[in-house]
Amino acid sequence: MMTSANTFEKNQKLMVKAVKKKDQKACSQALEGMSEALLSYRTAGGLLGADGGGNIPSVDEIRRSACRVQGRSFDKRREDKYGQI
Repeated sequence: MMTSANTFEKNQKLMVKAVKKKDQKACSQALEGMSEALLSYRTAGGLLGADGGGNIPSVDEIRRSACRVQGRSFDKRREDKYGQI
């Protein structure tokens, strides 16, 4: 869990730097790193599902939200990366 927390912090710092530079690609990469670290943290801590997690958005929901803000389609990006949905 500590590794995930440290990875999240590292990507959060990268995100702040990218926002200051207005670099959308770096922001997107940092956000993806943060979401993956958060998923690992939640999985290790048993914070997924109705019993442990409550109403915490999933990694996919976070990514979709970020894509909507940037005017991109998350499903299209995921389809390009992984193939058929």
